[in-house]
Amino acid sequence: MKTVCDTQQGFSLVELMVAMGIGLFLSGAVLSVYLAQSRSYTSTTSQAAIQNAENAISALVTPVVRSTGFNGCSTMTQALSHLIGGGPAPLGTQGALASMIVGYDAAGTAGSGSALTIAQANAANEPSAGDWSPSLESTLTGKISTGSDVLVMLGAAPNSSPVGVISIPSGSATMTLQNTTGLATGQFGIVSDCLKASIFQLTSVTQGAPGTISHALGSGALANRADALAVNYPSGAQFVPLQQTAFFVAQGQGDQSVLMRAIYSAGVWDVQPLVPGVESMQVLYGLGTGGIVNRYVAAGAVTDWSQIVAVRLGFLVQGQVGSGATGSTTSRQFSVLGTTITVPSDGRLRHVFEMTINMRNAA
Repeated sequence: MKTVCDTQQGFSLVELMVAMGIGLFLSGAVLSVYLAQSRSYTSTTSQAAIQNAENAISALVTPVVRSTGFNGCSTMTQALSHLIGGGPAPLGTQGALASMIVGYDAAGTAGSGSALTIAQANAANEPSAGDWSPSLESTLTGKISTGSDVLVMLGAAPNSSPVGVISIPSGSATMTLQNTTGLATGQFGIVSDCLKASIFQLTSVTQGAPGTISHALGSGALANRADALAVNYPSGAQFVPLQQTAFFVAQGQGDQSVLMRAIYSAGVWDVQPLVPGVESMQVLYGLGTGGIVNRYVAAGAVTDWSQIVAVRLGFLVQGQVGSGATGSTTSRQFSVLGTTITVPSDGRLRHVFEMTINMRNAA
């Protein structure tokens, strides 16, 4: 006769251990596939983001550099020589020389053989002007990350075109233009007739086609000298709206540094974030004549900014944390225009982007 216990069936301890082992193996395999796919996705999205960032840099920076110095049909150097001074260079002029472009080289980043260490992905802005060569313009101090070069240019405002002058009476502070749409108080402009040119700051604008603008004349730090506008520019002269623009890397929101654009107007810089994920910007300047570059040097080696005919820019662009191909957390080094940059141990994918831009209106 069989008892109840004799008829019970179930898994033995060995069977349970085998089943658990198989389950853990399958779970580990699924987890490995998931982690690999996750890393691949992060890497792929970071590569796409880096490519988009580089495209944006080229599209936003190139037109500004290429239009540096454009003012219609006269020379920017001639017009700058009429300014009393004041404000950041180039509008304030660079020393005794009038120039359309000026740069500042971050300490330790003067081209070949130099080295820079970035302690964190979103480096804080540097408060000391002495960490740049030449010493950083006071109006920009505290706005730029440690190790970022600074590029400042003066030229025609993007997406603008010369406007015909209808009348500008001799000695008057008001001129009539064919069209004043888009002009604003505090903006800079230049009037030229191919023989002479004058830069001034707009003090008031009457919108219209035609419309009028008023300008500082003979007084104030950014006004013209007494003889600059005390002439009668004939009908047919051209007015070109100007923009003084600076590019640099600064601390952004979250965990990414940002390529910034600053526009100088009404005595202050309007700083605008352009491209997130840009960790460093390095600049070399092409010295030459007739549009032909003889050599590229760092900002601290430039003695005459009117000799710059091209600009070479390098950027270190970062991806997301953990986007590196192997997920490595060891520090890495990158060469950007001859400067060796050591980056934090955060496992990010990074890429060096370099470009050379010729200045169409170099003096």
